[in-house]
Amino acid sequence: MRIARKSELTGAFDETGFFRTEILPGASTEISAFKCVLKAGCSWQPELYKYGDKTQFFAFVTPTGFVTTESTAYNITDYANFVPNYDEEKITIYAGAQDLEFYQFIGRMSQYDLDRMDYIHIELPRFRLFKDSWRYTEGFTGGIGSTCKSHMVMEHRYMGRFSMGWNYGEGPSVIGQHMHPDLDQWYFILPGGVMTYSAGDESVHVSDGDVTYTKLGTPHGSSLAAGECFNYFWVEIALDGYKG
Repeated sequence: MRIARKSELTGAFDETGFFRTEILPGASTEISAFKCVLKAGCSWQPELYKYGDKTQFFAFVTPTGFVTTESTAYNITDYANFVPNYDEEKITIYAGAQDLEFYQFIGRMSQYDLDRMDYIHIELPRFRLFKDSWRYTEGFTGGIGSTCKSHMVMEHRYMGRFSMGWNYGEGPSVIGQHMHPDLDQWYFILPGGVMTYSAGDESVHVSDGDVTYTKLGTPHGSSLAAGECFNYFWVEIALDGYKG
């Protein structure tokens, strides 16, 4: 497990009111994650990538501002995910009355991604509030009576190797130990989130703004004391694609 604390993910704004820093550089050869902050009233146009080169997506954390393509505007009224249609349309991100905090993800497209996307994928561009995504449960959450409510934000296999979800629940509670044989996984702790995360033989107490990265094949789980709360989103990448 690798961890980046919120206090480490800071820096100066540029002349346009934008701040961006890479999170745990080198943790993965397949995907890079960046923390971004856009000052209130400012805008930013991210670099775009051709289909077949890189897949890009975003997670917005603060409920302010909006994101536009050349034809549509999407209001950021809650935690939200946005996936542009590669370089087909320019996109602009605007901060509203408060600073907009968000995460940017840029992943290399493999042959598996190309084959899978050619077969089936999410219609792009796609904007979705986390709270509007569909709920699911697993044996190590609902099956053991956990308070964790799991939401599928960006579905497995429908953006190639890349996916995203959101977990929320109040303590005391637990997410049981489990293991992903083909998935590397990032956890991004959202405001109000406080929990103990265990991976392999390590346990860490994490809270708002902290980020963890766990390699495939590592047993992991989480626990909450009374008064603590699950509130985090995860990003997964199936390094060699999904089996079966």
